[in-house]
Amino acid sequence: MKTENRTWLVFANEDKCNHRKALRDLGYVSWFSRSKFAENDIVFLFMNDDRAVRFKLRVAKVGVPREDSDYWIAPAPNDLTSRLELIEEYDGNMLDEDVLRQFGFKGGRSILNSTCNNTELIGYINDVFEITSRTIKLPSHYVVVDLGSGAYCKSKIGHEVFNLEPNKVDGRFYGYVPPYDNPNIEKLGAAKADEYVDGVMVVYVEKLQDSNNRKIVAFTDNAKVYAQSQSGASLKRFIDHGKTECTYTIESDYIYDLRTETKPFVFDVSDNDLRMFRGQRFYKGRRPRQEVKMLLWLTDYLQEKRMEEDNDLGFQIGIQNAEMREAMSDTSKQQPIYNNGKSGRTVAKKAAVSKQALKNANFKCMFDERHETFLTNKGKPYMEGHHLIPCTASNSEYFWSQYGINIDCVENIVSLCPTCHRRIHFGSKEEQNAIIGTLYEKQKALMKSVGIDISIDKLLGLYK
Repeated sequence: MKTENRTWLVFANEDKCNHRKALRDLGYVSWFSRSKFAENDIVFLFMNDDRAVRFKLRVAKVGVPREDSDYWIAPAPNDLTSRLELIEEYDGNMLDEDVLRQFGFKGGRSILNSTCNNTELIGYINDVFEITSRTIKLPSHYVVVDLGSGAYCKSKIGHEVFNLEPNKVDGRFYGYVPPYDNPNIEKLGAAKADEYVDGVMVVYVEKLQDSNNRKIVAFTDNAKVYAQSQSGASLKRFIDHGKTECTYTIESDYIYDLRTETKPFVFDVSDNDLRMFRGQRFYKGRRPRQEVKMLLWLTDYLQEKRMEEDNDLGFQIGIQNAEMREAMSDTSKQQPIYNNGKSGRTVAKKAAVSKQALKNANFKCMFDERHETFLTNKGKPYMEGHHLIPCTASNSEYFWSQYGINIDCVENIVSLCPTCHRRIHFGSKEEQNAIIGTLYEKQKALMKSVGIDISIDKLLGLYK
């Protein structure tokens, strides 16, 4: 009768055998047969030299002769072993010994004999490796910022009122970190003398009603964080009837707004950890188990967003099948319509509008008219519609609220062959910038005719 496969945590003594080199050279190690491994069990390797879990392995075979003798420092035992094949190596700090102790880990000697009993510990280790295996990669440093608490909770007026809103001057996002706008950027990977650090993830949370728990309401995975507060005067950020200038220490080109998310991630702030958000922010490592769950949730969210934004095959099919029209009313003045999907709010783009843009371009690639494709069942060359200003919900809301312009309009859509379209989405940054720059020069006068007056630098910034 087959038993369920188990997951083990074992101790690797590098003073006796260079397991690390064996795994990198051979892709496997031989493990003594006293362990109660079965084929297809999972084994995590805790390394004694740097006191951390570094490898995830699979039991490929049991009861086989030793195959890694050349990597032994001490004389290699001549015994039957289990062959453990490498699945993945981890080089971060989330599996260091001091972190593992929070889950009942008692040190290397406590697992000289293989163990699989601490399900919470093993579950945490497994989740960390799950994050590293994802195609979406998040920044290694982050800060979780608690909004709407502290002094703001009483007054409802504070510098953080602008954190989740695009700035009216330039459309970018500027965040205040309560209290007093003084983040510790050394905890975000900066050196002591640095004035700021780039490439940080900032996660904004808010307290749930009648609960100490917090839900994620927004995040950005590419922010610049300053050590000292920056002036917001030029950004026109004032409260108290224009008397108080709001400072900021976070700036980013975009945020993912999750305030309407139907199933948001929630931090469980239990009675024995009420200090979790007492400082109104915390950095990586404060609550490892919940943070890893947060990272898994965020990578899932970003994966769904990438699929929505990049894989628009269904929409392109809709464009090809849309009925042709002799004329179309000015869609730039029609209020945008949105869908509330599984991964958040999206624009309900109109295929007929994109079809009109293709018709206006005589079904030719606007980057290079020499690019040829094939004829569709409508007898026209196959081309795809691309919104020059990306038609995301946040971009759509910004241009409609600030300028009364619906960016799902003919003037914002260019006709591209599928190769050039994919080059914009998946090509190098240099190639993407070159194509967008060419399209911008061809389209800017038409965009300006309906009130879309955007610089090339700002346009390129929207693709970050």
